[in-house]
Formats: sequence, structure tokens, C-alpha cells
Amino acid sequence: MTAKDEYERMGKFIYGACRHGGNVADVHNWMADDLGVARPDMSEDTVPAGLYTAFFSKYVSDDEFQANFERFVETLKARNA
Repeated sequence: MTAKDEYERMGKFIYGACRHGGNVADVHNWMADDLGVARPDMSEDTVPAGLYTAFFSKYVSDDEFQANFERFVETLKARNA
């Protein structure tokens, strides 16, 4: 996976969050929860790059990534219903 692919995938998550009543913090928390690691401190300006790297390494295939993204969106919809 290229850096461009990762950038596009991250953009998809952020757009999906914003479209369904969430925000970037929801994306970061989703990734951390999915990986079973501590949630990032949102008072900091940056999120550890390792979070993205680990998440994208876990979901290499397009199908796996899409399924995870769909679960994320469904969670946001349920929360904001």
C-alpha cells in the first residue's frame, strides 16, 4: 500500500465521520479501539503515526478495509439516531 492509498483511506474515514455526525476524534478512537490500544490524547495536535500505520497494516485488503469502514459508519449512525 502506498502513502497515497493510506491518505485516501484516512480521508474516507474522516469524510464518513463528518457526514454521519462524527469528527476526527471519533476516527482516532475507532482505530485505537479496533487495535486494542490506548486512545490518543486529543488535547495534542498530532496523533501518533503508529496508530495509522498499525490500522492500515491490519486492513490491507480493500474488502477488509471497506467492511471495517462500514461498521464505523453504522456505529456513528446508531449513536446519532
